[in-house]
Amino acid sequence: MPILIVNPPHLAIGSRIPREQLPPLGLLCVGGPLLDAGHHVTLLDAELGPLSHTEIVRQVVMHRPQLLLIGHSGSTSAHPIVIELTRRFREELPNMKIIYGGVFPTYHFRDILTHEPQIDIIVRGEGEATVSRLVSAIESSEELASVEGIAFRHDGQIIETPPARAIEDLDAYRVGWELIDPKRYSYYGGKRAVVMQFSRGCPHLCNYCGQRGFWARWRHRDPQKFAKEIAWLHRSHGVELINLADENPTANKAIWRKLCEAIIAENINVTIIGSTRADDIVRDADILHLYRQAGVERFLMGMENTDEATSQKNS
Repeated sequence: MPILIVNPPHLAIGSRIPREQLPPLGLLCVGGPLLDAGHHVTLLDAELGPLSHTEIVRQVVMHRPQLLLIGHSGSTSAHPIVIELTRRFREELPNMKIIYGGVFPTYHFRDILTHEPQIDIIVRGEGEATVSRLVSAIESSEELASVEGIAFRHDGQIIETPPARAIEDLDAYRVGWELIDPKRYSYYGGKRAVVMQFSRGCPHLCNYCGQRGFWARWRHRDPQKFAKEIAWLHRSHGVELINLADENPTANKAIWRKLCEAIIAENINVTIIGSTRADDIVRDADILHLYRQAGVERFLMGMENTDEATSQKNS
């Protein structure tokens, strides 16, 4: 089945750096399993350029996919752009199914399906297993109600299926790296760069974080497999920088140490940046040298206390 995945431009995103751009990891994570299922999948990354809305519509019409998947990396500012684009897609290709996924539509699926008739289906939560199951159901004309983790309209009513189970094995679904040309992406001062994710979730309850409603329990990839994937990207595609998309990659000290040691063993020169918690850095004082040897150069740190007694003492 011909499938087009669209990464919309979202110019208001706070992390945008002029003339530098990172690939859309979430869409690549969905694309990998679809490719492995035998579908013809193409990614239109409209962030590169960025493309004008007219050019995006032109390219979508040129591809004429049966299914169009659109989503963005949690930036609420991209939602109005998705709405404008999908309205225009519907005018040009009235028979194409439009599927929308990501953090924002996961939280707001009811409002979207109520006010945006051009959106056919919303994927809620992690997309790898859900999208694969959804596409299979569409292809075989199964009832959509049998697919967990989606919302759609039927006879004028919004149908919300049960939430999909969290993916237990994060190594079970591969990233569709072949959907991008890594040479087109750079970050952190022009380094050839990709976004990767070693873990998902976080055990803490910080009140500024919206991810807990998307995925809560902390899970991680196999450290050895993850290190080998980094090494492959570096040796085969010249990737110099890894931007970790994890909420809290260092949540488990023993697992994080294994990852650092596995990357060191690969003997590659890469830079790793990401985010973590200040108390994890303090906790890891005895292994910070492993961070550095593995290539960690910068971590943004959350400072909120999750212990109420400590918060009261500091107030």
